[in-house]
Amino acid sequence: MVSSAQLERKAERARERLSDKLADLRYHVSPTTVMSDLLGVNPRDDVLPLLAKQARNNPIASLLIAAGVGWLIFSEVRGPISKTLGLTAPRRTAKRGRKKKRNARNSKAMAGSRSR
Repeated sequence: MVSSAQLERKAERARERLSDKLADLRYHVSPTTVMSDLLGVNPRDDVLPLLAKQARNNPIASLLIAAGVGWLIFSEVRGPISKTLGLTAPRRTAKRGRKKKRNARNSKAMAGSRSR
């Protein structure tokens, strides 16, 4: 039979392994590590020249990204794009209300004709 002291030691070892794995994960997911992995540069170096070089090498992609960021900023400042352009969604509730009334009238008429 397993004693409580053995269970405590086993739990402590499991905690230490988990702590080590979390520390390793924190290192690999840190912003500096991610940036160095993605861009292939040391994060302490200046990133702007690298970004400018990428923009020169891929002008269409850069313009699309800039347009998307600009649109995002514009929509945050002005509100939803549909309001900005004056577009509104069609009102479906009015149609549903009329349809329900029509169905209610038809069912009443049918009930009245059955009773006659």
